[in-house]
Amino acid sequence: MLYVSQKEKKCVRYLTNEMSKAERSVFEIELTLDDDLLANFENFKTIWIRYPNSEFPKATTSFGKIIKKYNKPEKGKSIKSSLNYKVLLSTALLFFFCTIFYFVATPNSEYTNHKIASKGERLTFTLPDSSTVILNSGSEVKYSSDFGKRRDIWLKGEAFFKVTKNINSPFIVHTSDFDVKVLGTQFNVNGSKINQTISLSKGKINVLLKESKDEINLMPNEELVWNAKTKCIIKRNFDVNKVLAWKDNILLLDDVKIEDALPEINQFYGVNFVIKDAVIANKHIKGAFKNQSIDEFITSLEFILDVTVIKTIQNNFEIAKYHGN
Repeated sequence: MLYVSQKEKKCVRYLTNEMSKAERSVFEIELTLDDDLLANFENFKTIWIRYPNSEFPKATTSFGKIIKKYNKPEKGKSIKSSLNYKVLLSTALLFFFCTIFYFVATPNSEYTNHKIASKGERLTFTLPDSSTVILNSGSEVKYSSDFGKRRDIWLKGEAFFKVTKNINSPFIVHTSDFDVKVLGTQFNVNGSKINQTISLSKGKINVLLKESKDEINLMPNEELVWNAKTKCIIKRNFDVNKVLAWKDNILLLDDVKIEDALPEINQFYGVNFVIKDAVIANKHIKGAFKNQSIDEFITSLEFILDVTVIKTIQNNFEIAKYHGN
């Protein structure tokens, strides 16, 4: 029996214009997050361009008529040409089968919602099912208007989710490398770094790694760390207060070298700090900076490290040696 994956069905439905405008938007979002889906789509698109719809029978034509038409022997055709026809026929049948099946199986959406946290901002909002989302600086999510029926949300960056329980409708967070499935819980997903993390504070979640198809369950105070380069997976306990501090507008630096802390500082404030002095780069910083503006943080930074922060251009700062009078 011919097996057709969900990804293939989506590709075919998109190419045959069977999707609504909203569904096409969601599909295009998925293409940016899922490399496998993109590869499938490029393959189908190539076939679609090379063999236009006009060369095929309509989808309403019975499979028997299609087979009869394309299996009819023709004089002067080589074996290679015959094989090409068979490949073409298989592709056509796959298109028709996927289109009809997926059209019936997939509900329509009215429009797509898009939420973006500006650089230096933490954005809190409520989903249609009353679940709460907090987006970290520079992060974004997209979801369909029928979210109450199918609770799927696509994340780029980092977000905290407080999910309203609904045993009849799982809540699924999609990223480029994994899907996080829950019923009702509180957890954090950070896909903005090489070491991507899913951290669970309450409830229970199931994580599906897209590449390996492995499924891993997490319990409260457990987190999964996935290295996007090495493909290494670590499951460990974590400090909830430290990992989730950002959602309460707290920049928490736990005795780290200032050089290592810069990526987190830059994301939190939506700016770009640089250090050119090796001595300064190796200085350690420790503190919880709550509700501080960028100017207030700079003042704290200068006091703690005994440095001077120089603004070079807009949103760019250099941390340099302090030169007293």
